Amino acid sequence: MPVNQSQSILENTDEIETQRSRVLVVDDDPLVRKLVEKILQRGTIDFEGFPSAETALEHLKEHTPDLILSDIMMPGMDGIEFCSRLRKLIHLEEVPVIFFTGLSDMDALSRAYDAGASDYIVKPLRQVELLSRVHHHIEDFRRKQAAKISIQLLNQQNESKTKFLGVASHDLRNPLVSIRGISQYLESEKFGPLNECQRELVKTIVEASESMLSLVEDLLDVSMFESGQMRIQVERQSLEALVDQGVTLHSANASNKRIELIKDSRTGDSEGDFDRKLISRVIDNLISNAIKFSPSDTTVRIVLESDSDVLYLKVEDEGPGIPNDEFGKLFKEFSRTSNQPTAGESSNGIGLFVCQQIVQRHGGSISAENRRSKGTRFTVALNRIITDG
Repeated sequence: MPVNQSQSILENTDEIETQRSRVLVVDDDPLVRKLVEKILQRGTIDFEGFPSAETALEHLKEHTPDLILSDIMMPGMDGIEFCSRLRKLIHLEEVPVIFFTGLSDMDALSRAYDAGASDYIVKPLRQVELLSRVHHHIEDFRRKQAAKISIQLLNQQNESKTKFLGVASHDLRNPLVSIRGISQYLESEKFGPLNECQRELVKTIVEASESMLSLVEDLLDVSMFESGQMRIQVERQSLEALVDQGVTLHSANASNKRIELIKDSRTGDSEGDFDRKLISRVIDNLISNAIKFSPSDTTVRIVLESDSDVLYLKVEDEGPGIPNDEFGKLFKEFSRTSNQPTAGESSNGIGLFVCQQIVQRHGGSISAENRRSKGTRFTVALNRIITDG
């Protein structure tokens, strides 16, 4: 590089304060390296200079600076090739690279940015501009590194939470199944007749155990989804048959609230490829939610529709609907809308998240909308054939 291009105009000798940083400079002109070192020392920055891209690249294999300053035009490996090679090193992928360039090198800048350059400075170098650019890119780099570390820590904490949920849910499930089974056996009065007070107590135990078991199963599903361990077992199934089971399962609960459950099948063929157990969870969740948030003396309608490729399951209620500004909460984990169950039922804010995860694992979609008359409609769309399960 010509010596006259290495002259600088030192317009301001004041120090620009910054944390102690490490900057690596690559330039074949020793005068430029000395000049940059002098400027950076005024900015309380540690300096490492190298006369060639080859020697700098060798050093960088073992070290990670906060920023790299490099000339574009150098004998041997030029700055563009140098930048391209260091971007292939994992620990240098995000380290900012600023190029020195003369006005005659401007055509090379496009290739420099393609190689991974962050910025450039036109020669002759000026102290204020150099320090300003250096400090800006170092601060930006450190913010990104700090954010990256925070994300890694959060991911680790999330993994720990997921493992805890999985272990706790698994350990709680078996005793809850036992409690529910024994209480249902008592409720059947096979041990002998119950008086009114006993019958009410046993009913309370059954309902509480079923509610807790549903929560535990949802938590277990969440841990499986987040850990990537959830696998679907696809078989040819009748969606209508699963809907019939869901209606039967929830008919007593609906009857207790004077809610009419109606299945409305508008398809002659509801066959499709899906996981029987998981899609049953979706159906149960949607019907249960519709009953939970519907007032007495209303109707919950389960509609089946289809075309040649897609099966549609729609669950419609006559409840209050969803506030327009709360639709974003519906399918988020542990998130609930301001609507409250109409008979004091519990709501944990997990069910719809689990439904969405299951449907998406099947390559389908789930959505919600308020009906024109009143109430809410949830729509599940499932492909008849899953090509990649």
